[in-house]
Amino acid sequence: MSHISIRALQKISGETIGALPGPTAIKSGDRTIGLLIPLKRSDPDRLAAVLAKAEQLARKRSRAEDDAALAAIGIDPADSSAPARRSRRPKRGRATA
Repeated sequence: MSHISIRALQKISGETIGALPGPTAIKSGDRTIGLLIPLKRSDPDRLAAVLAKAEQLARKRSRAEDDAALAAIGIDPADSSAPARRSRRPKRGRATA
């Protein structure tokens, strides 16, 4: 199905939406007004394989090489973890009158 009319969208069930093959345009007349993207459950075996591959690749990385690559393109290689970013934020305080 290449598109669904806005009128048809009002009448279809969640099960029908879930069965769509992928992103589907929502049209009003000839105008595309939205995009319906059905959410699918992930395959646990495939997800486990992807995560295992990511961990394997992460073990091969070098912090020094990563920092050098960032510096080469003008990015500060400072620690960008969430706690580090929070520690660099200005402290919010109450203004006093």
